[in-house]
Amino acid sequence: MANDYQVTTIDLLRHGECQGGHIFRGRTDSALTDSGWRQMQNAVDKLQSEQAVTAQKKSVSTNATNWQRIISSPLSRCAGFSESLANRLHLHLRTDAAFQEMDFGDWDGRLTDDVFAEEGERVEAFWQNPAVFTPPNGETLLDFEARLTAAWQQLLQQHKGESVLLVCHGGVIRVLIAKLLSMPSSALPKLSVPYGCVSRIQIHHQAGHDDWSQLVFHGG
Repeated sequence: MANDYQVTTIDLLRHGECQGGHIFRGRTDSALTDSGWRQMQNAVDKLQSEQAVTAQKKSVSTNATNWQRIISSPLSRCAGFSESLANRLHLHLRTDAAFQEMDFGDWDGRLTDDVFAEEGERVEAFWQNPAVFTPPNGETLLDFEARLTAAWQQLLQQHKGESVLLVCHGGVIRVLIAKLLSMPSSALPKLSVPYGCVSRIQIHHQAGHDDWSQLVFHGG
């Protein structure tokens, strides 16, 4: 049967540069700078242009080249742009708190240089092995991963076979990609996710088989 095989396409878009400088930006709700807004818009424009060329060459419109909805972290640096984009493209937008960034506890909202000056060894330990070292009163990596895994599975169940734009955070994207590629948690800080970064994950569903996921590109 035709619907025995489906592909779900998730494009992950990291927010752009934020107001407030270089801080531990987890639960802290920072707005985008003008540059940050442009970074996200440029990423979307580039992706849509490439998708249009691909569709034209194939002379078809495929599920992989047309978003059917946008899901966003509710924090301003993601939700503001998502709302504007959804209105422009006439897409349904849903915010999901489960896709928020990791909570950095007592460090959250503080300048990274200040925290490093006071607790340099603890910061180094966290960057080197986030699974073992947690910011004081912060969210553990295990809890963060569990939160994202549950949200990801729910997304796939609710939107199987669709093409979705997920607007979220650097830490969220690192964890999702690391889980997909079976990377150890110690590798998370080594995965670059710059502002406005776009990554595509496709999940192939076939009746009688386990889902098969693939990182199609990262940093596009």
